Amino acid sequence: MCQKLRPRLGSAIASTILSLFSAVSLVGIDKAQAAVLTYNLDIYNGGGSGFLKVDNSSVNPILFQLIPVSEGRLYTPLILDSFGLGGKEYYNLAGAIAIFYEGVLRGLQAGGSDTRTRELIVPPDEPGGPDYINIRGYASWSIDTYVQHYRGISFIGGSWLLGYKEVYITPMNSMPYVDRQTIDSAGVVFTLVNTEPEPVPEPLTVGGTALALAGLSWLKQKKKMAA
Repeated sequence: MCQKLRPRLGSAIASTILSLFSAVSLVGIDKAQAAVLTYNLDIYNGGGSGFLKVDNSSVNPILFQLIPVSEGRLYTPLILDSFGLGGKEYYNLAGAIAIFYEGVLRGLQAGGSDTRTRELIVPPDEPGGPDYINIRGYASWSIDTYVQHYRGISFIGGSWLLGYKEVYITPMNSMPYVDRQTIDSAGVVFTLVNTEPEPVPEPLTVGGTALALAGLSWLKQKKKMAA
């Protein structure tokens, strides 16, 4: 190739690279759409209700997958909100494990507990006084999903809630009292209710940046050689 044509050819190549970068950058403005999937939880036998959110960017329509819950709440009678114990409003489901198979939410693995204590002193001038009452509450629950793997095939048998709540009331001047509630094998149903889009940059933007940097580096090298 003629020596005089090489600088012109190099400039043309660099110009093409920079033009391509500009075009790719504009394409990068169009975002690929990831989404946050929101599911409602309905629990049979008065077990409660709630919701959970999962990022679908890692959901595969073929594989069996365990994906962390990004946000969620469980509202259940297994909360220590009686006898002035000041229990939680709900249990936090963030960090629980959502079980997907073939891109569909099939189950959940989660659990929680709570402990509360309250002391009540009844003065002598009040009815029933003087008295000292100790109130202690314990609650524990789990949502389990039966999963079995056999020769590369996953069998999922559904999810259920197990749990109990016990509140012990121990007065000084009368017989102790126990308030107990148990939930046994209450089925859990999941319903997809919302898909919230979250923009994610297209991979082309990264490729365009690499092309532009390569072009600028090539131009600098040619200028040094010409000097």
